[in-house]
Amino acid sequence: MANEPLIVGLGEALVRFTATNNIPLAAAQDYRAYVAGAELNVLIAARALGASSRFVTRLPKNELANLVRRHVGTNGVELVALEEEGGRMGTFFLEVGAPPRPSTVLYDRANSAASHLGAADFDWTALLQGAGAAHTTGITCALGEAREAVRAFFEAARASGVMTSFDVNYRSQLWTPNEAASVVRSLLDQVDVLFASEEDLHMLLGTSLPFLEGAQEVRRRYGIGTVMVREREQLPSGGFLVRVHLIADDVTNAEATGQVIDELGAGDAAAGAFLAATLRGETSEVVAEQVARVYARMLTIPGDSWVGSLADVTTKYRASRSLLR
Repeated sequence: MANEPLIVGLGEALVRFTATNNIPLAAAQDYRAYVAGAELNVLIAARALGASSRFVTRLPKNELANLVRRHVGTNGVELVALEEEGGRMGTFFLEVGAPPRPSTVLYDRANSAASHLGAADFDWTALLQGAGAAHTTGITCALGEAREAVRAFFEAARASGVMTSFDVNYRSQLWTPNEAASVVRSLLDQVDVLFASEEDLHMLLGTSLPFLEGAQEVRRRYGIGTVMVREREQLPSGGFLVRVHLIADDVTNAEATGQVIDELGAGDAAAGAFLAATLRGETSEVVAEQVARVYARMLTIPGDSWVGSLADVTTKYRASRSLLR
């Protein structure tokens, strides 16, 4: 790990409970538990794809936190966590739907330990020493006072010459579009790499420009180096097509296809792939191709966390169904 680029992520780990057998939450009796959290998902994918990862958070002092600790360690990510006596772990419940019934998320994360992250919690400069990238998301900013920790984290990263990356990751159940836009805009002048959907760009700009024009306007307005836009399209065959657009001075595009088994965590894995490939010094074409393949492959994996290696999106990658034996 000593020679691998380091990515430091700030955010909240959660425990996800998925109702088994596609049963609606109102009728579910059995659940499968997974460890989740947008920034942690990014770091796990990046670690598997050739980067070192460090996750910075607050955890309660209880057994759910121990579940998180084991998951983080098993995936090779370094954990730096303040422990909160009497705190609570954020959780959410997932109902996996099928058309015409949508998949539904129910959050239970108010007043979680991670929502108490503060600007003075850590020596940010020390945590970022030797790092190649500092990453967080709009989800952490939605947790209230934790947004001040995000601001301190990015200010220290910029002062240390560390690349900053931010995923808008708007969640309508956590805050309103107006509040989200105001907070995220206030951070964008500290951001080098922005991950966003077309809808995220509309929210930030207050206008419905096509994503390419919107991304270029966000770059111009806030001095952002690269905007990565991810898209997903249902195919008549029942599969899906994912597209990745890297928008900088030049535009690089890539796409991949596959089947959806689990909808969560794919955008996070794609961001992790981008950071790992970029810090390895890959060309924009290689970065885009690997990001698209990671995005597509992650949709086939149950749970929020990437399982696989760099070889799974390079030498071992298969675009169609196959049996290796």
